[in-house]
Order: sequence, then C-alpha cells, then structure tokens
Amino acid sequence: MMGSLNTFLYLLLPALVLLYVYIRRKFSYWAERNVPHAPGAPPMGSFNGMGTKYHMNEILDRVYQRFKRTGISSTAAGMYIGFSPMLVIYDLDLVKQILVKDFNSFRDRGMYYNEKDDPLSAHLFAIEGEKWRFLRNKLSPTFTSGKIKYMFHTIKDIGDELLGCFDKYIESKKPANVKAIAQRFTCDVIGSCAFGLECNTLKNEGSKLLTIGDAVFKPGRIRTMWMFVLVSYRDLSRKLGFKQLQSDVTNYFMGVIQNTINYREENKITRQDFLQLLIQLKNKGTIEEHEEESKETITLNEAAAQAFLFFVAGFETSSAALSFALYELAAHPDIQDKTREEIKRVLALHGGHITYEALRDMTYLDQVVNETLRKYPPVGNVFRIANESYRLTNPDVTIEKGNIVIVPIYSIHHDPEIYPDPDRFDPERFAPDQIAARHSHSFLPFGDGPRNCIGMRFGLLEIKFAIVQLLNRVRFTVNERTKEPLNMSVKSTMLDVEGGIWLDTSRI
Repeated sequence: MMGSLNTFLYLLLPALVLLYVYIRRKFSYWAERNVPHAPGAPPMGSFNGMGTKYHMNEILDRVYQRFKRTGISSTAAGMYIGFSPMLVIYDLDLVKQILVKDFNSFRDRGMYYNEKDDPLSAHLFAIEGEKWRFLRNKLSPTFTSGKIKYMFHTIKDIGDELLGCFDKYIESKKPANVKAIAQRFTCDVIGSCAFGLECNTLKNEGSKLLTIGDAVFKPGRIRTMWMFVLVSYRDLSRKLGFKQLQSDVTNYFMGVIQNTINYREENKITRQDFLQLLIQLKNKGTIEEHEEESKETITLNEAAAQAFLFFVAGFETSSAALSFALYELAAHPDIQDKTREEIKRVLALHGGHITYEALRDMTYLDQVVNETLRKYPPVGNVFRIANESYRLTNPDVTIEKGNIVIVPIYSIHHDPEIYPDPDRFDPERFAPDQIAARHSHSFLPFGDGPRNCIGMRFGLLEIKFAIVQLLNRVRFTVNERTKEPLNMSVKSTMLDVEGGIWLDTSRI
C-alpha cells in the first residue's frame, strides 16, 4: 500500500511542478517583454470574476484607468484572455492604424467558429481570411440605401404596433419597462426583415425568437467560461468538434431558414427582405437583378449563418440603444422637448408622415442617438487578431502572429480628456464643430475600417424611427421604479440595466 502511495506521489509531484512552471511561464509573457500589464491567473486570465462580479467593460476600464489615465503606458497595456496574451490598445492614432491603415495585418476578429459542426457560428462577424472577404463583398450590396428603403416599409408597419403597446400603460397610468418593449419591437422588425416571419411579439408579449435572444445574450457563468475556452484554444476546439451555440438555438434557426426558403422557392414567392437577398445569392450568386449569374454562390448553411447574424447583431444592440435613448430623454425633459420640436417641424415638411427622407433631415435626433451610443455603446470592445507579426515602438514590442488586440470602446467613450464630464448626457457633443475638434477614432460604436458593422445604417434607421414614432405621440418621464444611477448587470454580454428601465407615459 505504501509503495503504491509513494509511486503515486513520485509521479504527481513532478506533474504539479511542471503544471506550475507552465502556468507561471504563460502569465509572465508580458513581463518578459517589459510591457505594462494586468496580472493573469487561471482559469480566465485577467478576466476572473467576469459575469459574476464584473462586466467585461468594467474589467477593461480598470486597465484603462490604471495604465492610460495614470500615464504608466500611453498607448497599450497587456492582459491575458485565458492563458493567451492580449494587448489593450487605447492610443487613438494606434487604434486608427490597426483598424484602418494596417487592416491587412489585423483582418480577423479572433472569434471562435466551427463551420463543420456549428454552421451558424460561421457568419460574417466571425469568419476569417478570404472566406470573410468573399462574403463581405457578396453581402455589402444588401445594405445599400435602396435596399434599406424597401425594408423601411416593414419597419413602418411594425411601428404602429409599437405605439399601440403604450396605450395600456397610458390608460392604466402604470410604468412601462421600455427595454422589454424595445426588445419586442426589434424582434418583430428583424424577424420580418431577416426571416419573413410575422412574430407578433409586440401583440403577444413573447415569441420563440425572443426566448432565443435571451439565451444568446445572457449565457450564464458556465457558458461564459465555455466561450473563453473556445477562444483560448480555437484550433483544438475545432478539431474536437466543439460548438459555441446551444443545440436548441441551432435547430430552431436552421429549421426556420430551411423551411422558409423551401416554401418561397416551391411557391415562387418573393419578399423585399434580407432573406430574399440571401436566396438570390444562393441561387444566382448576386443580389442585383441586372447582373449576370455568378458561379460564386453561397450555400444554404452560409445563408442561414448570415440570417442568424442579422438577428444577433440587431436584436440586442438596437433594443438596448433605443431603451437607453428613451431613458435619457425622459431624464432630461429639455432635451426631450427639443427633440420633439424638431420631429414635428421636419414631419410637417414631409406631409406629416415618417419617411426615410424625413428621418435623414432630423439632425438633432442624430446627435441624441450618437450621444446615446457614446454613453452606452452596444458593443463595448473591438477584438482583432494579428495575421502577421506587427512591430510597435511604444511600448517597444512585437505583436506576434495569433495574438489578440482589443480596443476598449467603452473606456474611450468615457474618457474625460476626450469627453469632459463623460457621465453627463449632452447631445451637443455631436454638433458638427465638436465632432471636428475630436480625433476621428474617439467615437466607435460600430467599429471602423473594412470590418466595421455592415448593418450600421439599418440599425440607426430602426432606432431613429422608433424614437420619432413615440416622441410624436408620447411624453416620457422616469418612474421611481428605475434605480438611479443605472446599475449595469454583470451577467449580460451587452449593457443591460439591473432591474430594468421603467418610464411613465402620457399622451401629447
């Protein structure tokens, strides 16, 4: 018995020593290169506590405050994502260099996807290399002004239901949870524009699509850890066939897409929506009617992945931006009144109707939306992975091929040296002269460069339309049920208010 125990200890102790040496070596990467850095420890590196105690934005902002604001490092600082080194870039000239000028060196996001075993994960946001370039070129024409104008008619139809949602709150004088209503609105819009589905979420106050959205954006502690594993060990995870998405999410979306495509093709039905454009790319290789058919078509799985991305990218981001905008307008009656005055003035010039052109003419509304996106950026950080070794002079280090860099958008948007009194909501920050006085990369709600958000104009149109539709008929004030200052949930991947945003409403 003692012999077996001694043998076990003889084998275990060296293994533990080797494990200790391995971990210590992994987390000494930045120290060996004399780069200022935040320490790392198993299992999540510099992100331990994320999703339970802290939001990712909060963790990155501590690094930003510690190194950039104190002057310890004026351009970048090291961190660890799992066991992998990561460099936080916050010098705006360097941000521009990486996202735009030297884009080819940082073309990919470093996201995990598995085209074979998890086809919905292989969408435009995640895929890499020439496959990304091919799909980006194919999909870019789907978001031209002309195509978005067609989709705007769908948004307008759903807008009446959005307005009707508030009737019961106005009549009962009960507060409305505007985030929940905004989610139902964006769910209906995207369900119709992306899949041709009449979700009726605003009427029924729920749908399968809405449930799926919560599953994607509120993953819980275990799934958050799982995603860290996938990102940290991407190649191994693909070889082992690991999936990022839950099976019920994949089964639902693949079923919806395949059934809808089959129904349209068998019955020769066409609609002016995103899915129809994907069908054209699948069958013809082009979305333009006058262009000749191309041999470079997309597969059904690729079409489904892009439709899934349309939902993922637009559902939570747009609903969050809309609810935060309504909150700030309710909290600042003077700004709400000024916005409403512009809405009524511009609509009068357009026959009293909310048109695509009318929304384009509302300049103060643009400032309100931009200030909302500054204060509450839907995507708080931009990830890039080095496609090749890249030399920095400050700090004096080489970003090795495969290393991740991250741009902390939330921290940049809340830097008092860029935006004085950053917690104050002030649309005048986005007056033309104020924009011109700031660095071009001090405002990045949609990223920048060739890999910026492809659906940016659609998202902005959806948000602006909803604000106009509501402010034209409804006055908002903050209900005491809303806990101020707003406390962000650490469990959500996006910005989400703990306890919700509750507003009182009355008719104009």
